[in-house]
Amino acid sequence: MSNPSVDLSALGSLAGDEEGRGLIKSIRWWDGFVLAIAVPGFLFPTLGSSVAALGAIGAIIVWLGSAFIATLQNNIYAELATMMPHKSGGIGIYANEGLKAYAKFIGPLVTWGYWGGWSVVLSINGLLVGGYLQGEWFPNSPDWTPKLIGTIMLAVLWLFNIFGLRTGVWVSYVLGILTMIPMLIIMFVPFLNGSFHSINLHPYSLPGNIGWLSWTGITLMASWFYLAGWSAYGLECVATFAPEYTDTIKDTPRALRSSAFFSLIVYGLVPLGLVGVLGQAGVGANPYTAFAPALKTILGSGLGTVIVLMVVASLVLSANTATMDGSRALYQMSKDRMTLTWLSHLNRRGIPDVGMTLDLVVQVVLIWTLSNPVSILAASNLGYILCHICALAAFVLLRRDQPNALRPLRLGNVWIGVAAVLAVLNAVFLLFGARSYGDGPFFVGVALLLSAYVFYLVRIYIQDPQPAVRAARS
Repeated sequence: MSNPSVDLSALGSLAGDEEGRGLIKSIRWWDGFVLAIAVPGFLFPTLGSSVAALGAIGAIIVWLGSAFIATLQNNIYAELATMMPHKSGGIGIYANEGLKAYAKFIGPLVTWGYWGGWSVVLSINGLLVGGYLQGEWFPNSPDWTPKLIGTIMLAVLWLFNIFGLRTGVWVSYVLGILTMIPMLIIMFVPFLNGSFHSINLHPYSLPGNIGWLSWTGITLMASWFYLAGWSAYGLECVATFAPEYTDTIKDTPRALRSSAFFSLIVYGLVPLGLVGVLGQAGVGANPYTAFAPALKTILGSGLGTVIVLMVVASLVLSANTATMDGSRALYQMSKDRMTLTWLSHLNRRGIPDVGMTLDLVVQVVLIWTLSNPVSILAASNLGYILCHICALAAFVLLRRDQPNALRPLRLGNVWIGVAAVLAVLNAVFLLFGARSYGDGPFFVGVALLLSAYVFYLVRIYIQDPQPAVRAARS
């Protein structure tokens, strides 16, 4: 691939006209930014647990550091997105394009891992929404009530999104406004009304007086950077919709960069405000629902129902974005012959309805079998962080192997080094984090990744059994 005269279209890379055909251009960069507002909602399942494990300062370092890494990565992904403006599916697809000449079978693995990392948002947020609503309005209802509420929520989101991306975006606008209210309250109001107490940030050491530079301290922080990446890195989702922006070349980088800047502010101030109000013990006592008591402390318990509704809106928005992102990842996987053919089906509104329906079914099953959200995240995050490592490596390899490829947005050469460093850093996080949450989540994550090859083999040996047929369809 190092020969610049190579026919790149023959390699299936970059901006082939057939890729992404059928997806309707209907959104602008600010719509992508609104979709990214959902990502801070991913703090709900993990922020409380990180404070309990790391203490206030440790948790703030992890979340702000993860947001900074995400900002650098988003800038790199902006170049990759403009190289492949007709490809939906996001960074997993970019990883495949850069690595397939070296490891042909890496594509199904990383793209499936990307989908798995996003897909679990639906089941986890469904359960959290059910838990919040049960606690507020149905405290004496059966234990299965949160599961029923979560199932209904996912079905309603499926219904909204199946009628077109524009409909899903308008849902995001409405929910985004409601989402930003509790976020802004926690970010700023405690400093204005006196509910923030600096004493709550003590102690400044890791729990158990673990030294920051000790081997235990370093591995503990690395394991939480691994888990935090599932949330903070999620801002790359706006690249998934690249073919659906009105002006893909201009809108995609703007959406990626604006959402990354937004994340630096939110991921820095939300953990600070939350811990400053409740303290480490208060957050640890409510690891999955800490936002509700924090908001009640800031505003007063009289607004309890309103507060719960705002928190629920944030969770629903996150699930809505995951619905749109996951279905498009499956769609492009199928278009690129990495999974079953029927997942590339689009309805008359240009929506990958089969992939969206598969997402719904899988996540409803998880809702009724899910136990510990952190364990589930640890399992699904194996593929998601691996996908980022491969996408960053793909950026470096494409610069070397296809130096003359069309790059409407070309970053300076210093970003090659930045991408390499970030790939190594994420590999370190994966190395220390993948096994730190128990053997169960690790082996579940491995099994999830390997299952990608079942569908891949069905595709190339049963659905496209002859090389000539495969070549004609690729």
